[in-house]
Formats: sequence, structure tokens, C-alpha cells
Amino acid sequence: MMMRNNDTISPYQLAMIIIMTVISVGVFSIASDVAEAAGTDAWIMILMAGIVNIVAAVIIVRLNARFPNKTFAEYTQELIGTIPAKLVLLLFIGYLTSVMAYELRAFTEVIKMFLLFRTPTEIIILSLLLVCTYIVRGGVECIGRINELIFPLLFIPFFLILLPGFNLLHFDNLLPLFQDIPKKLLMALPLTAYNFGGIEIALFYIGFMREPKKAYKPLILAISFITLFFAMITVLCIGAFGVNYVPELIWPLVNYVRAINLPGLFIERLDGIILSLWIMTVFTTLVTLYFVVSYSLSKVFNTREQKQYVLPLVVVIYYLSLQPDSLAQLLKWGDLLFPYATPFFLYIAPLLFLVIAILRKKGVKGDEKI
Repeated sequence: MMMRNNDTISPYQLAMIIIMTVISVGVFSIASDVAEAAGTDAWIMILMAGIVNIVAAVIIVRLNARFPNKTFAEYTQELIGTIPAKLVLLLFIGYLTSVMAYELRAFTEVIKMFLLFRTPTEIIILSLLLVCTYIVRGGVECIGRINELIFPLLFIPFFLILLPGFNLLHFDNLLPLFQDIPKKLLMALPLTAYNFGGIEIALFYIGFMREPKKAYKPLILAISFITLFFAMITVLCIGAFGVNYVPELIWPLVNYVRAINLPGLFIERLDGIILSLWIMTVFTTLVTLYFVVSYSLSKVFNTREQKQYVLPLVVVIYYLSLQPDSLAQLLKWGDLLFPYATPFFLYIAPLLFLVIAILRKKGVKGDEKI
């Protein structure tokens, strides 16, 4: 696959793409999910999950480094043949499309619960989807630039908003620590896997780098940032509300921000600001996944461009996002699908294809060293 000049991303843009994709709707609920399984050791479980995901990232880069300027969609055909590779790609497309529908609906539920009480669900979903189509049609370079631009616009204000809430913390709520770690690890890691879901799209985006070996550093730094960010959010929520109350909250991060009360503050609704900012990360998540799905479809059907699949996908994603009748059904849908699908595409598939590449001596040999 020959890349055009406007079809490349830099190592820094790769890091931004991964961060802005992974830190999405899940950040609202990760404290609740992990606290239920690991109690006061929840943040420790997140740090351990981060280490596991760094190892997964190294495997992904090693795999891609064997096939410079090729994505998962192209080199799998070399490894297992055209038909099997297209079947795997269709599974990947189905998985990412489901993730997009889930993220879109979950975000809509958060917005309706805290901001746009009377706005129809359909309007919110369709509006965000149509904006995403414009960016996706611009290609991978456009996606890299938009993630690079939004990162500081999101996280600098976000950290400034979280700081005043430190007076809510009661450090006794974070004790005891290191209680029955092996059992908690087995229970918590599957729950954290979905929250780290999105790293697997590096299987595609590394293929748009001029030198895939340079993906090690940005990918490891991105996962380290995500891990520390998730751990910080979990510590803040458990420290503020206690380990017994946090699992009862659907969106503990939003509750944490709403609990911040500064006398004389000219802004009354900090949660409104945080949710307004968070529209950007949901937008970037949808855009990055959207591109991978449309690009993969172009490889399945052997077409030159991915643009022609962007608008038809709106109908599919819109339909899927409206299938759950309620938030409870949506969460149940996620619990049934993602604990299995995300580990497969994030951990099992990259390792399996790397082993196949090594055994079959496919790709560039001796190009795997960090």
C-alpha cells in the first residue's frame, strides 16, 4: 500500500489519537465499575491493567513493524489468506460499529440526564453523527490534526475543574489497601479491559506512520497517561464518596464534579462545563473508530476510497444506538459484548497474528527491536 503525502500521521498524533479514543464515556463510570470489584484497591487494579496494556501495545507495534505502510486490513491477508482475513475484518467492523453505537447512546444518556433534559435522543445522536462524517471524509491526516488540537483544549480546563474538589477527599475512604489482591485482580481486570478499549485501533493507525518502529514511545506514553488519569479519577471518587457508595452511582465522575461547591464562584454548574468539554472526547472517539470502520469496509470490498461508506454507516450506527429501550438495557448490552470482544481484539488477535508472522517468516525480519 503506497501512502500519499496527506495519508500520514506523526508519532505525536498517534499518541493523541489513542488518548482521545480511550478516554471517552467510560471515564464517567470506571470508578464505579472497578470499585465494585476491587474496593479500595480499585486504583491499584487500574495501574496493573495499565501494565498489561503496555505489554499489549508492544505486541501491536512489533506486529505492525513487520509490515511497514500496511494496516491490519492489509497484512492479515498475507498472513492467513484473503477470505479468512476478510472474515476477521468483518468481525472487527462489527465490534467497532457496536462500540460506536454504545458510546453514542451512553453519551446521549449522560447529556439528557444532566444537561439537555427535553432534547430527543434521536436529535442528539444524529447531530453528532453528521458532524463526525465531515471529519472522517477528510482522511487520516485530518483525524490526526483534530485529535492533536482538541487534547489541550480538553485536559487543561478539565484538570483545573477537578482541583477545587480536593477538599471533598477523605483519605480514610481509601483504606485499607492491598487486601486479597490476586482475587480482586481476577475480578477487576475484565472490567477494566473495556475501559482501555480503543488501544487496538493502533493496529490500523500505525500503518499510516512513515516509520512504524517509532510507535513504541508514543503508544507507551499514551497508555501511561490514560492509566494515571483513570487511577486519579478513581481515587477522587472513592475518596469523596466512599467505597460503599461509589458502586451505586452510574456516573460517579459527574457526581464528583456536581459536589464541588466554591463560594462566590461565578459559574454555578461545573458539571455543565465538564460535560460540554467531554463532548469533544466522545466526538474524537467516534471519528477515529468511524474512519477505521469505513477504511476496513473499503478493504473488504476492494474499493479505492473509504469515503463512499461514511454516509451509509450513519444509518447503521443510528439504528444500533437506538435499539436499547433504556440505560439499564444499554449497560446490559455492553456487559454481554465488551468483556469478550475487547480482550480478543486487544490482546489475543495481535499476539496470534504476530506468532503467525514469525512462524511463517512474513514481513520485515530484524525490524522488531525497540
